[in-house]
Amino acid sequence: MGERENHVDDSSMDGDAARQELPDPRLVVAEAAPGSALMLAGKIAAWVGLAALLIGLFWTGITKTLGTAPKVLLVLGLVGVIFWLVTNITAVVKQVQARGFQAVLNSVLFTVFVIGIIVMANYIAGRHHMFRADWSEAKLHSLAPGTLDIIRDLEEDVTITAFISPEQYNADQIREMLNEYEIHSKRIELRIYDPKLALEKVEEYDRPFDGTIFVETEKRKEEVQGGTEEQMSSAILAVTTGEKTKVYFLTGHGEQNLDAFGERGLTVLKRYLENEQYEVASLPLSTEKDPQVPGDCAVLAIVGAQQGLLEKETEAIGQYLEQGGNLFLALASPPAPNFADILEPYGVRPLTGLVMDPARAFQGNPSVPAVVQPQGHDIVDNLAMVALPTCVGFEVEFPEPPMPGPGAPPPPPTPATAMLESTGSAWLETSTSGPVSKDPDEMSGPLALAVAIDLSREEPPPQFPGAPPPPESDERKARIVAIGDYDFIRDDLYRPLPSNIFLATSSFAWLTKNDKLVTIPPHEPLDRTMTLATAQRNLAILISAVIVPLLVLVTGLVVWWRRR
Repeated sequence: MGERENHVDDSSMDGDAARQELPDPRLVVAEAAPGSALMLAGKIAAWVGLAALLIGLFWTGITKTLGTAPKVLLVLGLVGVIFWLVTNITAVVKQVQARGFQAVLNSVLFTVFVIGIIVMANYIAGRHHMFRADWSEAKLHSLAPGTLDIIRDLEEDVTITAFISPEQYNADQIREMLNEYEIHSKRIELRIYDPKLALEKVEEYDRPFDGTIFVETEKRKEEVQGGTEEQMSSAILAVTTGEKTKVYFLTGHGEQNLDAFGERGLTVLKRYLENEQYEVASLPLSTEKDPQVPGDCAVLAIVGAQQGLLEKETEAIGQYLEQGGNLFLALASPPAPNFADILEPYGVRPLTGLVMDPARAFQGNPSVPAVVQPQGHDIVDNLAMVALPTCVGFEVEFPEPPMPGPGAPPPPPTPATAMLESTGSAWLETSTSGPVSKDPDEMSGPLALAVAIDLSREEPPPQFPGAPPPPESDERKARIVAIGDYDFIRDDLYRPLPSNIFLATSSFAWLTKNDKLVTIPPHEPLDRTMTLATAQRNLAILISAVIVPLLVLVTGLVVWWRRR
């Protein structure tokens, strides 16, 4: 009995094992026969072809031109893939007929369908300029509010004709910017030509250089080289208003020279002003027998005068301001004249001494006070940073408020505004020898580094109760910008302080009542460079090069000792 039971059990176990080993015939897939040499060559050709296609597509995407080499790679890639399909057609058909492949194919087709919908929606939105947004922090891909104000208020059609080849170093940026102009204004028509292909247009416009842009209306035409937003917006204003703004720079007193280079030159400022459609000229009042500021002078600039003005010159400038003229004044450090006779009647008193600001200094130099993201005036609202070497301070005098009481009038507005100020830790250094340090009798901050004077802000005369408001006057009112330093716009300081030039150009725009250009900031990536003082730099080196490696070494030794 025991043997039979054991025999039965063994046979039943063998049957179960046989049934478990027997696979489901529906799940059995016929093993592929060993591939022939031709099939193996087809597989190798497929991999080589895919690699050639990938390299050819990357090559075309990087160079943005379909040259001979990318064409050869793409053709070889297609030939390799087709050769693989021909030599492995049987295996490919079996794979396609398999149920798993069909499921994958359905998923791929559905994914492609969804991506196609997204691409088509994006194409339609881009074609009709819908759902546009610039998410860059510095707004590098959109126009400034001032530019939008200019082009949306156009009353006549403007044609922009640009000659830009693909080889132009900033071709993509210029095209993108010009497209923004056409998108935001129906009055602007954009035409872009390749100067190497559009030969008839090149002859029509007298063979312009690559990168030249023409802005024109029916009556006027302006030529722009480079194509920055400031240049384009100024050119549009020039062709629609019909006149250029005249700016005169006073000479004869050791001022900075418009045509010199280096420490005594203002060629960079002159180039920026001319690009913004200003007409720049020199004015030697001291050589005239009866000096007068020309009637077409929109702004009179005095930059870095080393000697005082003659009495007749001062009278001519005072008369010019009384008639509603505009003055840009950049002072040199003492003992140069501070033009107190011009500024004090408007409530601004130049201080004797240089501003030292150790708390906010450019590259740790307290004699170069810096102002980061200044605010408080239209001139400086869009500037990232301004640094003023050897800067003279100002004191703005405010009128005394009236006695408080029922029905008392509000305090009269002051025409002067401090648009740049130092920190509270700054002081006015009056000593010319010895170490730089604050003395008890020296004036403490905050100190005004630059002021703007607008006489149109003066209080109107009082009106009788119930009287109608006075009509708006067309009388010109003077504007003055006084900056306690002139070095900030020198040619040799443009590279280390590139944002300073825009303080000057914004000042000229504000002085000429061209408030739209004041709001056009330079489109530059934000500078994230960290400037450390000597103590901070030494501490960073000590932590990263000494303390951290020692901690790692000590930790390793402790772990090794414990495991041992």
